[in-house]
Amino acid sequence: MQNHKIQRLNGFSYSTLLRAIAASLLACACTLVPAASAQARAQEPSLPTDAYSRGESLELQSRFADAAAAYTEALARDAANLPALLGLERMDAQLGRLEQFLPVVERAITAKPQAAQIREAQLRTLRSLGKRDQLREAFERWRHDMPGDPAPARAYSRLLIADGDTRAADSVLRQAQRDVGSGRGFDYELAQLRAASGLWDLSAQSWRQAVEDNGYLDQAATFSLVAAPATARAGIVKALEASPVTVAARRVLASLQLMWGTPRDGWESLRVLSPDSAAVVAWGEFATKAEEAGAWLVARDALAAAQHADPDPRALARAAYDALRGGDAAGSLFLATLGERTLDSATAAATIVPVHLRALSQAGRVAEASQVMQAYSRFLRPADKAPLDRVLAWGWIRAGDVTKARELLAHSDSGDADALGWLALYDGNLASARKSLRPEVESSPEALAALALLARTRADTAPVTGRAFLALARGDTAAAASGFEKAAAELGDAAPLLLATAARLYAAHHSEQQAITLWSAIVTKSGDAPEAPEAELEWARALRHDGHTKEAVEHLEHLILTYPQSALLPQARRELELSRNGIAPQS
Repeated sequence: MQNHKIQRLNGFSYSTLLRAIAASLLACACTLVPAASAQARAQEPSLPTDAYSRGESLELQSRFADAAAAYTEALARDAANLPALLGLERMDAQLGRLEQFLPVVERAITAKPQAAQIREAQLRTLRSLGKRDQLREAFERWRHDMPGDPAPARAYSRLLIADGDTRAADSVLRQAQRDVGSGRGFDYELAQLRAASGLWDLSAQSWRQAVEDNGYLDQAATFSLVAAPATARAGIVKALEASPVTVAARRVLASLQLMWGTPRDGWESLRVLSPDSAAVVAWGEFATKAEEAGAWLVARDALAAAQHADPDPRALARAAYDALRGGDAAGSLFLATLGERTLDSATAAATIVPVHLRALSQAGRVAEASQVMQAYSRFLRPADKAPLDRVLAWGWIRAGDVTKARELLAHSDSGDADALGWLALYDGNLASARKSLRPEVESSPEALAALALLARTRADTAPVTGRAFLALARGDTAAAASGFEKAAAELGDAAPLLLATAARLYAAHHSEQQAITLWSAIVTKSGDAPEAPEAELEWARALRHDGHTKEAVEHLEHLILTYPQSALLPQARRELELSRNGIAPQS
């Protein structure tokens, strides 16, 4: 009864009240939505008034339908507006409605029939829609409208080649050559066609002409021809080497030979160029590519030639550095000395002196390096001098004078904790070395061995081990191997690691029997050590090399069964397969 009274409150039913509230809310919503929309529009970035510019802005916002409308507006004012036409092509492709683009591009052709880019847009669209018959008709119409123009055949043949229809592309290009009366103008298309057909020498001939007419095509030529099989390379080389010698053809050939893994041949192809400005640029570019490939001595030669033709301290310094990286310390010293003779002191200090010091240090001529450093010291900034102090310190270490290295670093601003850590290690002070030495992105084998040792042992001092590392730094492999073998008795908790290091050094020094003795000791006495799988693999390889195939097979089988989680298993299985098949090891 009470509920009934509420529902009839003030003469209104409850349902009537609800309808009134809903109507009120709807009215508020209708009022708020336009206001919110107006506020949102006010917050939007203002769009350009020009239709084409508005289309670009909308396209950048990924509002493709709105952008298409703006481009369409621009085309309504000028049917042949190429930027707007290409913009609409992009938008219709994004929206999946390229069919609607065809009438638009037809109007553009009617307005400007000679515009090749508009015709190309029509061909692209027909190809994308799979309308092959209409594509052919559009090409023929373009060819008819522009007699003697190679553009229609070039555009159509490229599409055919991309689709793998080399037969049709060949027919189109042959007809075009008859129409034009010459093969010139179709070199790019012919090069692609011949490469797709496996006619590599003919493709190289066409690419040669194409790059000589348009130098920017050199990368396209290189990436097209690099795919040729090894049996076809001689024909490519012959085509690009043919007279007359040109910079464009030789640049392509040198790049190919570098990518084929014969960088020296690449430089020989370039070095015959007359030393003019174009050759200097080509030599410099090739040197950069050779450096990226790690062909340091080839890069050295290219930079030296460029520097000789057009003296440049930076090129000379790079050549000296590359010589050093390539193991040519004598060549590096020659180039550095040449630079110091020809450059003023300030320029030499900033460019060539650092590499000169490194070359002298690596050659063990640290006293000379110290003299060079002293002569140029006043031309070096403190920030540049500090890393050179480290170079000299390492030179003294290689020369066996750790005391001078320590004194130099003590009075240097280099603050080189890593170098001080190495000095501590050489003294056998493992505690100090452990605090200073840190892994680097490109740690050397010696650094990895030192870090592994410091992590493996709890000892704070080990003078025998320190002397072994010092011998290694000096390049005395035999003394280092003997030292690490003796150090195994000094550091029992790291004995397998030290013995494995000694074995590797013995093997590198061609003392195979001593290496085998250590590998055997690791396998038989320290089978649980991390070095055991490597020791057994190397022991098996040594046995196989000496003709003891049966024993090698036994060790390889034992390794595979005993250490199933070892990362060396793929190598072990490969060695086992070769041993069982009686394939002789490579010397």
